[in-house]
Amino acid sequence: MKRMLLVSGVAMAATLVAGAASARDLKIGVVNMQRAVSETRAGKAAEKRLGGMKKKLEAELNRKLKEFYEKEAQLRKAWSILKDDEKRKRAAESRQQFGALQKRYLQAERSLMERKTREMLKITKKLSKVIERLAARDNYDYIFSNAAVLWAPRHVDLTNEVIRQFDIGK
Repeated sequence: MKRMLLVSGVAMAATLVAGAASARDLKIGVVNMQRAVSETRAGKAAEKRLGGMKKKLEAELNRKLKEFYEKEAQLRKAWSILKDDEKRKRAAESRQQFGALQKRYLQAERSLMERKTREMLKITKKLSKVIERLAARDNYDYIFSNAAVLWAPRHVDLTNEVIRQFDIGK
């Protein structure tokens, strides 16, 4: 399936290039969107904010995990003197507490990923507008994401210019 898509994509690109090339020379650019997002000032600030949030959540979870293991150690010490009913009760409580910790960890991880996705999507949308303005200003026929291009010469890489234009607010 991927091979068929690649072949049809190459065929379509060849048709576009051949048709447009007969009319005039094409001006084509390529942008590394992932790099552009992460290297803009906004991208760096978002990564810093998210990193701070991650450290804070990790510290909270590590503290709770340490408390849990300390309680577990106390329980193991007292295990031999506990009655069977008390052992079952404490074991159930322990499983419940550990399950709650796991759930909290997964929620925190999911929350961070969702927040990162939202922030990066905002930056990507703004970058797209910068790319559109750059294409219009410099008369580009096509600007592709480098993810869709197997190879391109260095001189068609517009990533640095896109980052610069984004950061100056154009």
